[in-house]
Amino acid sequence: MTARTIALGAGTAITTFLLAGAATIELLGPGEAPAIGIIGVFVGVVVGLLAGGIASVYADRLSGIATSVLVAYATFGVAFVTIAGMSYVNVPYADGVFTFPVHIGVSIVVAVIVALLAIRGKIGEGSSIA
Repeated sequence: MTARTIALGAGTAITTFLLAGAATIELLGPGEAPAIGIIGVFVGVVVGLLAGGIASVYADRLSGIATSVLVAYATFGVAFVTIAGMSYVNVPYADGVFTFPVHIGVSIVVAVIVALLAIRGKIGEGSSIA
């Protein structure tokens, strides 16, 4: 395992945690019972850890478009959590600028940019970005 595979596994785990947790909460009906959020977090953690482990093991075996898709997927979760963290620690104007649609949009744009850089071979091939 390299630092790249560990980073891809961690990013994949974060993204999967967010998506699986949110999907579980929506499917079970938000606001129906107090335990729905706890169940959503539990499902997100379990599925996220599983997906992160699988991504860490198989990331070195991927190439081409599959690698860039994995990089974009992992980057989306990290970007989303970073923006949410800025709101959490009260970075000035972060709450006003990053409404939920903008939050999602910026995360997607960052993921696409990083994936395009990965396609060009600038990320993950041992060369530096400069």
